[in-house]
Amino acid sequence: LIHKYDLGFNEKGKPQNKVARDILFIERNLNLLKPGGRMAIVLPQGRFNNTSDKRIRDYISQRARLIAVVGLHSNTFKPHTGIKTSVLFVQKWDDELCPKKEDYPIFFAVSEKGGKDNSGEYIFLKNLDGLPKLDRNGHLIIDHDLHNHDGELPDGITEAFVKWAKSEKLSFWNEG
Repeated sequence: LIHKYDLGFNEKGKPQNKVARDILFIERNLNLLKPGGRMAIVLPQGRFNNTSDKRIRDYISQRARLIAVVGLHSNTFKPHTGIKTSVLFVQKWDDELCPKKEDYPIFFAVSEKGGKDNSGEYIFLKNLDGLPKLDRNGHLIIDHDLHNHDGELPDGITEAFVKWAKSEKLSFWNEG
């Protein structure tokens, strides 16, 4: 099955014996996107940093615009895994919705408050009396920095991204 994928071959065009599933997942999902379509995918941090993964980054950028990379807190997926991950947001190149460019800004952010402790237990926001704070629907509020939870938390990464996307006039965030 690996040889049905472009990324199943090395730089010299030779078939590889083994390819990580997330790499094939990237290719498959990019192929499934319609022109102008958007995707968010959680990937191991190494895909963004390892020099050996440059080919994968090039593959993605040939097919889609990198919109954002958000580094998640190391406790985000605990207790299941402690692997450092990031969310990659892309939009497939399209002449109308997302015209191909060589140079463009990319939104980068890092979550410093993951909402979980080192054991993977949720950290809930507390009232001044030390009791867990509830939102307007009666749900516990996880203490994180990804979004402001309808104003219950300070503005987070989501609000910063929305502001940035509007200022960049991205096709999916037209004011109107």
